[in-house]
Amino acid sequence: MAIIVAVIFSGAAMAAELKLGYVNLQKALNECLAGKEAVLELESETKKRQEQIDVKQEDLKKLNEEIEKKKTVWSADMQEQKQKELQTRMQEFQRFYLQSNDDLKRREQGEKTVIIKDLIEIAKPLAKEKGYTFLFELQGLIYGPPEADLTNDLIKAYDVEYKKAKKVKQGKE
Repeated sequence: MAIIVAVIFSGAAMAAELKLGYVNLQKALNECLAGKEAVLELESETKKRQEQIDVKQEDLKKLNEEIEKKKTVWSADMQEQKQKELQTRMQEFQRFYLQSNDDLKRREQGEKTVIIKDLIEIAKPLAKEKGYTFLFELQGLIYGPPEADLTNDLIKAYDVEYKKAKKVKQGKE
């Protein structure tokens, strides 16, 4: 009987020491400085690529219009040559378009992965410092009291480290 009471009390003592917390990594990714900068860079790159796509589309449109206007005066060989040229340039355009989208998606995913990994590395000591036994990601959590949410603390801690790293990097350049 004494053993059972000792086990129950030791379990109760352990439960009293248990402190659970959680973070919303998606929110941290979107609101931290690195995440915001990555979004701006990707938007800029997307705009550049879209401009390139627009120019290529306009070129294709002009070539197609030229073919339509002049097909009655061109020889059959010339028409065939221009049709092949149009077809080739359309295929090149499709490859460029698909490659551009793939490149942007890959870059976005790569940047997100790095930032999430860094956020997790900063969350570990943050949770320890605040006395948390376990720290969970919000995605699988059904309920958590707001006072156990360390997301804003994580964003602040990450931004401090990010600014330090950025200064060091700028000092080396």
